[in-house]
Amino acid sequence: MSQLITFAPTTIWKSQVTDLKDRLIEARKAAGKTQKQVVDAVGISQPAYSNLERGKAYGTRYTTEIALYLGVNPIWLATGKGVMRAPSMEEIRRKNLEPMLEKHGLEGLQEKLPGLESRLHSIFVEKRTISSRLARAIEKGLEIPVGSLDYDATEEKFTFDSNVTSGPRIQGRVPLISWVQAGEFCESVDLFEPGDAEDWMPCPVNHSDRTYALRVKGDSMTNPYPGQKSYPEGTIIYVDPDVAVTNGCRVIAKLDGEVTFKTYAEDMGRIFLRPINPSYPAMEITGKDVSICGVILGSFSPG
Repeated sequence: MSQLITFAPTTIWKSQVTDLKDRLIEARKAAGKTQKQVVDAVGISQPAYSNLERGKAYGTRYTTEIALYLGVNPIWLATGKGVMRAPSMEEIRRKNLEPMLEKHGLEGLQEKLPGLESRLHSIFVEKRTISSRLARAIEKGLEIPVGSLDYDATEEKFTFDSNVTSGPRIQGRVPLISWVQAGEFCESVDLFEPGDAEDWMPCPVNHSDRTYALRVKGDSMTNPYPGQKSYPEGTIIYVDPDVAVTNGCRVIAKLDGEVTFKTYAEDMGRIFLRPINPSYPAMEITGKDVSICGVILGSFSPG
């Protein structure tokens, strides 16, 4: 009988896990990189990486970093799900607009979207970039769901557990940003543009168009007890600023200019930001000037 191995956030069979070596080799050769270049760029040791390509190791916490360096989809590299190279947000938006352009023509679309005539001309004739703001304006004018133009219909869905109930929004791609950007975005209503993000990550759960992804730093949200919910360093977390904060949910918060990832907890009228790792203290924020930047919808642990 095949050996069952848990590979967060899903469970897969050993015969599938060993295919990681083939995906690594394929991605590395397609990128024209040597093993040494990957090792030097990512920080993994040479023996550890060699074991991955030889099929002697079944996973690594560096999967996301390796995928981003090689220019491939991190979820495909880790699990084999989806496509090797995910289309860019620009490609997805153009693909979704093609049927509308074929049906109505440019002049027809311009008639349906008064006020956007020149911008439609720029994206279809001059091949200018379709910004997030323009995509939302087109969706509003055509009375289609928010985020529809960002939805990749060819993408295989990837289910991961979530500790909140999100609104009836869309699935698609969200920007993977830095913690500095998250702090800036916490006080802004602007949407991210394609060039603002390190990468655009598939997000398989319903989310608002302001959702973004972060890569966890440190071990304050790492659970030392096996089998318990944990977010080790390198985990990708999905953050939705438009989801209501509830007791017990995981949040991104900004306090004294610092951005942190913690559990939001209410207790007898007092409010705390609590780490999962008991080695770190809880922070009481009752009455303090704290901004909740967003609620965690779920996470993806590549290694």
